[in-house]
Amino acid sequence: MDKKNNEKLKTIVKIFISLSLILYILLKKVNRAELVDNFRLLNWEFIPIIFSLIIAHYIVSSLRWKSLLVHEKARGTPIKYLISLYFTGAFFNNFMPTSVGGDVYKMYKLAKRVDDPGIGFSSVFSERFTGIIMLALIAVLSMSKTLKFGVLILVFWFILGVYIGIYMLKFIGKKIRFFGKLYDALVVYKNYPKVLGLALLTSVVVQILAIFVQYFTFMAIGVRIPLLYSFLAFPVITLIGFFIPSLNGLGVQDALYVSMFSIVGVPAATALSASIIYHLSRLGVSLIGGVLYALGKDA
Repeated sequence: MDKKNNEKLKTIVKIFISLSLILYILLKKVNRAELVDNFRLLNWEFIPIIFSLIIAHYIVSSLRWKSLLVHEKARGTPIKYLISLYFTGAFFNNFMPTSVGGDVYKMYKLAKRVDDPGIGFSSVFSERFTGIIMLALIAVLSMSKTLKFGVLILVFWFILGVYIGIYMLKFIGKKIRFFGKLYDALVVYKNYPKVLGLALLTSVVVQILAIFVQYFTFMAIGVRIPLLYSFLAFPVITLIGFFIPSLNGLGVQDALYVSMFSIVGVPAATALSASIIYHLSRLGVSLIGGVLYALGKDA
């Protein structure tokens, strides 16, 4: 099977997974009349807050990306350009498989601007990787409080897991080129500990913003979920969404919302309503990227 047909097959699989999960939730898990009622009860005063937090999330993420551009060719890249590219990437996420599809576009555009594909790949991958690391750490710390596990023990195993993961990446990278590229993207920052530390610190802010965006989607329909549980559930949902094939998390996120929040007594229809609001809010903000793309601001 050639590369073009293989990509078509992957896209078909992801569409199938998204649609199958959505239909399953609607037909088997949710009271559809209750779902409609939730939208009628929507408090629109929360929508500007949600939109503002998503915008702040993208801007801070762009600043993190800027801090990781340590290469001589890329240091002078304007922050305005990176912000524009970040919003445009979010716009393309609506049409590309998985929630990181827009990253491919960002890699391509930055590589073209600085005339170095390696810089485009390494900076975008590292920006995403530092976010995943802090997302996982927040989930671990929340788990220690929620499930009464020892904080130091969990943090120790988390750090050990990261080191083992990077070592395995290096080992597998010797045999599989793709994983070798991932390892090379990270090892670039070995000589820049302050840069890496700043990126990780910025990632904390990014992930807290993302958590509160989703927290307020529940408040918009009159549900106040436990804040501590939010710091466990939302990172887990986001992390799983990175790896399960779907169209920008469609279906996968919804199923996880229904499953994760049933634990704290949220009805399936209410959880699905919050998930849909979150989908639509991200779509609404991403249209800024569509306008910037149409105007050629990311060229």
